[in-house]
Amino acid sequence: MDIPGWHTLKVGTGGEVLLVVDFSAEASRAVAGFDDFVPLLPDRYTVRAPSRAAWADNTDSPVEPDAQFAAWLATADDFGPEVVAVLGYCAGCRLAAALAGRIATSTPPALIFFDPLPVVPQTLSYEFVKAVTPLAPGLGQDVVDGAAERALSQAESATSLDELARWLSTSYADLASRGCAELGIETEFAEQLISRLAEYLRYLTIAAATPSTPGPMPALVLQSREPVPAALHEYADARRLDVPRAELLGSREAADLVTQVLIGRELTAPGPVEP
Repeated sequence: MDIPGWHTLKVGTGGEVLLVVDFSAEASRAVAGFDDFVPLLPDRYTVRAPSRAAWADNTDSPVEPDAQFAAWLATADDFGPEVVAVLGYCAGCRLAAALAGRIATSTPPALIFFDPLPVVPQTLSYEFVKAVTPLAPGLGQDVVDGAAERALSQAESATSLDELARWLSTSYADLASRGCAELGIETEFAEQLISRLAEYLRYLTIAAATPSTPGPMPALVLQSREPVPAALHEYADARRLDVPRAELLGSREAADLVTQVLIGRELTAPGPVEP
């Protein structure tokens, strides 16, 4: 069954469904995604992920992030007891928690987090700096350094993540267009870079719009070995794995731990899920 706003990563052999929440499940990016993780799980589970369009901003008629979050969360009403777990990665963990709390079922789905981090203004400026740094050969290092300093300054004084995201997106659009032109890179590729960063920053603002009220507690929190500032640690009982952040969703050890949680939930559930 097709669910509006969601796409299927894998069709399982059983009736159980896993929902995974991240900006993109694509395995083609530098960091392993849920597309890498799904093949490591038992074949019985059907796995669904939000469509990238769920995070897109309508430039003709802008929508506030909290309204866009509410619209996305309403898609939970299309799911039911077939959902046995909701998995979230990084900023997507807050979205995953809200989704798990909304799904109507007598036995709540297991909630599993990978490297959960809250979204703060510096999160957005960090992504901007990461995106603009490769443009140095075309723009010059001084221009890139100046852009990074302005982005950090904007983050420090930001009172609205939505406004900060729009400012960073506009600034990057100018820099990427000029930098790619200087490097002889086609306009189409520059537009792809601009669009992707704008969509990702929008995704972060939507994740930040998730209510901070306590939701369901995660059954498992997995953390890579990358150092994370203590102030950003939300779960003291996280299970730390000896894998870099970029490989966490490609880890067999992580998949085995998730499978154990799924089996445990099955054993304690009141009845089987009908296929």
